[in-house]
Amino acid sequence: MSSHSLPIKNLFFNSLVFVALLQANTGLGQSLGDGLYTESQASRGAEEYAARCASCHSTDLRGNSNSPSLIGLSFMFIWEGRSLGELFTKMSTEMPTDQPGSLSQQSYAAILAFILQSNEFPAGDNELASSPDTLASIQIASE
Repeated sequence: MSSHSLPIKNLFFNSLVFVALLQANTGLGQSLGDGLYTESQASRGAEEYAARCASCHSTDLRGNSNSPSLIGLSFMFIWEGRSLGELFTKMSTEMPTDQPGSLSQQSYAAILAFILQSNEFPAGDNELASSPDTLASIQIASE
């Protein structure tokens, strides 16, 4: 082995480690089973949901003839395979229907945390991000 190939191998290895760490820190590879929201964030989301969403989606999140369910098989039928970023964007640009986009990004993230909690995805130690770009790599999937 030449003396020049060792630094190249080290550079390659260090680059792989850097990319892996970068992916871990940007949410790539995360799943809903990883606990992507906190209990307190979901509690805030429950309050926001009751005030701003329940009139259309019902207090039990089951929806009605005009609004889709945000829980269970009906929710998963619509959203499974799509990203949390897509759901967050839909919520933050189209909801509530009488005042689209009227809530803060943190409020939409809290409501999304409440929806995740209601669908029995586990809580974790960090709050759910309030950025569609950050959430774009996280797929909605039953695990």
